[in-house]
Amino acid sequence: MSRSSSSSLSPEQERMYASEQEENFRWILKLTTKRSSYVLSEKDLASPDLQRDLSDIGQFAEVAHGSMDPERVWAHLPDLLDDGFPLHGYTFLQGSELIRAFMGTAAQLQGYVAFRPQSGQLVVAFSGTSNRLQAFNDTKAWKISYLLTPGENISSPLVHSGFWSMYNGVKAAALHAMEETIRQRDVSEIIVTGHSLGGVMAQLCVLDLLKPSQQVIRLPFGVRIKCATFGAPRAGNAGLVACWKTRIDAYRGIHGDDAFKEWSVRAFNDGVPSMPSTMFGYRHFADDPYFLFRGRLYQIPPSEKESVNFGVDPPPTQEGSVLPIEFPLGGHNYYGRDMEKLQRQMKWATEVGLGSNENWRDALLQKIKEDDERWRAKHAKRGSGFGLRLFGSGSK
Repeated sequence: MSRSSSSSLSPEQERMYASEQEENFRWILKLTTKRSSYVLSEKDLASPDLQRDLSDIGQFAEVAHGSMDPERVWAHLPDLLDDGFPLHGYTFLQGSELIRAFMGTAAQLQGYVAFRPQSGQLVVAFSGTSNRLQAFNDTKAWKISYLLTPGENISSPLVHSGFWSMYNGVKAAALHAMEETIRQRDVSEIIVTGHSLGGVMAQLCVLDLLKPSQQVIRLPFGVRIKCATFGAPRAGNAGLVACWKTRIDAYRGIHGDDAFKEWSVRAFNDGVPSMPSTMFGYRHFADDPYFLFRGRLYQIPPSEKESVNFGVDPPPTQEGSVLPIEFPLGGHNYYGRDMEKLQRQMKWATEVGLGSNENWRDALLQKIKEDDERWRAKHAKRGSGFGLRLFGSGSK
């Protein structure tokens, strides 16, 4: 197996990591996990088409973050997608319509429902943890009973108490917005997605959609359902996983194997998917999760479904990568794009009056330019030697 020595960050990478304000949970991974004995290799690579699809869906997951207002985002989407603006490159959002944004009654968890008329896709996206109250609920890791529907014979499904509380706070609003969209639009596919905590909310929402005898909303017959999660923690015990699989199998049994697709993506150096620990009876839903490492997506074998820490041999190169190799340190906020940069620039957009005056575009570009100039000046003073070094960037 190849071993990469530590190497200097590029100026842009040094800037990116020096600008971090949010937790990336690399230390959690180092402290609480052991690297899997299974080494991912080229034989485990996912198809480029799948990686592109997941990258597209991830755009909706990223703009769900509670630091952004979906109504303002969609009201000014064409501007925000322009070159030089925060959402440039988020091409999967183009042409989409915001149906409704909602805020949960528990911990103010945000989400929204959107529709892509060009493809008939209804998208429901949930925010990851974005305030202290949500973070407090994340720590409520005692398990409570998950109520089954009559006729389901599954042994003791248990769900994370804090996650369940927050889901119940957004459930009614999310399902109502979905039902409204189904009633008013020609929906052929439902995508449920989220990053981090939002991934758990997406999974709990899908469990509701697939209830066998008490459907919470009337779904179009045979509608395709896709669930894509990014950096999601574990939501419950083996009984809840069994409920997940049973309901999926039942849906596929009626509508065909392609009627439901699930993708659970973990990233290099992201410790969030390791929590809560399997020592406390928690398990992941997906049998075939994926691992994002330096721009390449690998399928994790079922035998390693609980593992979140992998070596890769040979290390990927830019050639053949769907995504650019820009994030050598990995971390919780780097699932193909720099999510913290997006949040930071959207915050600036709000500060300069996004949509509230005719000069906001120029003011935002000026703010971005000034930030660039401050960094270049700081870097020039330090010279060409970079103090930050890669840690754990190789496939050791």
